[in-house]
Order: sequence, then structure tokens, then C-alpha cells
Amino acid sequence: MFSQEFEVIFSSIEEIEENLKNDPDKNEKEKLINNLLKLRNLMDECVKYWLFFEEKVNELQQKFNFSLPDDLPEGFLQEIELYNEKDREPITSQGNVIEKHSFLKLESEQGIDSFRKGLGFWDLAMLEEAIKEFEKVVKMEPNFLFGHFCLGLSYSQKGAYNKALNKLRLVKALSRDPHLNAFVYNAMGNIYAGERKYEEALSEFILSVEEDPYFFIGYFNMGAIYFNLRRYKESIEAFEKVKEALPQDWEVCYCLGRAYTMEGEFHKGMQNFKKALSINPNESKILFEMGVLYELLGEKRNASQCFSSIMKQVN
Repeated sequence: MFSQEFEVIFSSIEEIEENLKNDPDKNEKEKLINNLLKLRNLMDECVKYWLFFEEKVNELQQKFNFSLPDDLPEGFLQEIELYNEKDREPITSQGNVIEKHSFLKLESEQGIDSFRKGLGFWDLAMLEEAIKEFEKVVKMEPNFLFGHFCLGLSYSQKGAYNKALNKLRLVKALSRDPHLNAFVYNAMGNIYAGERKYEEALSEFILSVEEDPYFFIGYFNMGAIYFNLRRYKESIEAFEKVKEALPQDWEVCYCLGRAYTMEGEFHKGMQNFKKALSINPNESKILFEMGVLYELLGEKRNASQCFSSIMKQVN
């Protein structure tokens, strides 16, 4: 299904290339460039959904205690390159000129092997082992930014926040890719949030969506931080952005229900709780929040039914 669609896209690129070779006039060239831009925007959408898919897969693995095998196609990392290095100027950092600056490119088989192992350990939550492998990767290939990013995340999950922030700041300083930058800012925000430094966390999450307006994880985290800061109206605005893109995400609806309730908009709060429950009818915390809200609305019978349903689930 997807392969056919991508074949059409790449066929279109080849057609554009052939037409450009024929030295078209100015108007024709502009049309070709616009067509190419449309194709790139389409592929950007594909990348966006792939990134969110990976985030959701990781969430499910943690929630339900399983792991998927890390089977990448042979040569996958060597073939993907998000930077066109021919068009890039060398980057100077503290007096050192970096000749290459790729996001997903490893030069050595040893580096690829360590990176694969690091990802495998990471998926198994074997953080010490993952850190050792990622440290090998960045030592062997210091220009591989994604290796530094993975190492930073591993440090963060291990609780080594200072090391994590140092790595993430390095990636932020050197990266020119907005998608990677969005993840970097989000990771830094999560560190600050874990330390209850909510204002600092909020600043990072805001930067993440400025880098990538389609980075819905950043909007979700913004909503959570606004809620913790009791800025419920802003929390609602952030969560609504996520709900618009992901209407079947029960957790977004649940968070919106809580935010609307705290803002005093009880009926909107109940609408979102009901939506969340229709998506995930086995989640007891939705029933609890609905029961509390029914109490506030004076609907004692409905409140009792919610609490009874929780007791049945427990028993």
C-alpha cells in the first residue's frame, strides 16, 4: 500500500529532474520547483507521523511491559542522510571546524554495530549497557549527532541530568534540523519537569513547537506544565491543539477534561471525560474524575455509578 504511493512520489521526482535537465523557461521552472515543494511537504507529513508512531510504540512497550525487536534493514543508517553536506558550510565550535555534519549517518561498521546494540539495550530498559554503547558511538564518530542525542536521552532516563543536559545542549548548538531540535528541546523540558522546574520546562516545550509546529508531543507537554502551574486556560489551548490532530487519543481528552473542570467549565470537562471513556472504557482514573465532576454537578446517581464501576474493576 505505502510502497506504491512512495513509488509515485519518487517517479514524480525523476520526472521533475528530467524536465529540469531540458533547461525549461522561467515559468516552467517555477512550476517544477513548486511541484517539488509539494512533494517535500508530503514527505514531511510522513516523517511527522512516523515520529509520533515511534513515540507511541515506546509508550506501549513501557506501559504493557514488552519489547519489539530492533531489526533495521541492512545499510539503513548508511543510506539515510537528512543533510545535503555539499551545500553546508563547515561549522566552527570553540575553534574546531567540523567538516561533516550529518544527522543519521555512520561511517564505520563498528559504529553501526554499537549503535544497534545501544538501541536494543535502550528498548530493554538496560540503560547502563545502552549508555556504554552510545558512548562508544560518539567517541568513534563524534559528528554523528543522533548518537549524542540518544546518549543524552539515556543519561536522562538514568537520572544523570547534568550529563544529559550537556549532551542535549551540544546537539542543540550544532543541529540545523528542526525536527531533531524539537526533540532536543522536548527532552530538556522533560528533565526540568522531572526536577519540578516548571517554568524552565515550559520554556523548552515552547521552543520545541516553535521549531516544529506539528510536534504534538511538545504541545501535550506544554498543556501538562500549564496545568501544574494552574494556568488552566493556556493548558486547554495546548491540549486542544493535540486533540485536533489526534482526536482518538484518550489521554488528551482526559487531560482536557481535568483542565476544563479546573477552569470551571464543567460541561466541557464532562464531554471530554466521556470521550476519553469511550476510547478507553477500562481506565479507572477517567471514571474517578467523572464521579467527582458528577458530584460537583449535583448528579449523585451518576457519581455513584462511576464509583461503583471502579470498585467492580478493582474486585
